[in-house]
Amino acid sequence: MSDSPCSGDDCSFYREGTVAYHGFDGPSKAFFFEFGMPTTGETAASIYDPVDMPAIWSLNALIPRTLQYGAADCSCWTSGCGEFDLFEVLAPGDQRMKSTLHGNIAGGDSDYFARPSSGTKKAVMVLYENNIHLKMLDDSFEFGSNMDASAITDICGSTLAQTNTVSLFALSG
Repeated sequence: MSDSPCSGDDCSFYREGTVAYHGFDGPSKAFFFEFGMPTTGETAASIYDPVDMPAIWSLNALIPRTLQYGAADCSCWTSGCGEFDLFEVLAPGDQRMKSTLHGNIAGGDSDYFARPSSGTKKAVMVLYENNIHLKMLDDSFEFGSNMDASAITDICGSTLAQTNTVSLFALSG
């Protein structure tokens, strides 16, 4: 979410007393990450025990304001607001991170990214022209305070061929 707090009805519904900020407007955007997912060494009591399963998700702002899981009539998943799991470890201690799109358009495949269990990795997610471009970046990549259009175009172009450092979700045609 952005740093602009909601007030009145400008963010649709949200529960009083909860953290409520505006999302990022517009059809195109880029998010840059540097993150680590060290293993905890813990083991799960069952397959339903979310131990040592870190994740980076992108949720529509309506989801945390209302309901993520539960009754479909209280959630906006089926109407299109959705969730994108950028980097999600799906089994306790697993060294693979999956990317999956949930909503009225859903997708995912058997490809995965290697979990950065020691140190950090850099990555970018670009939302551009009905596509979600997800790419692991070189450690030498400098984020900077501004990114020119040619850098974003280069990132999008580099995700067109499937490798172990990219994932492309085409949302239409």
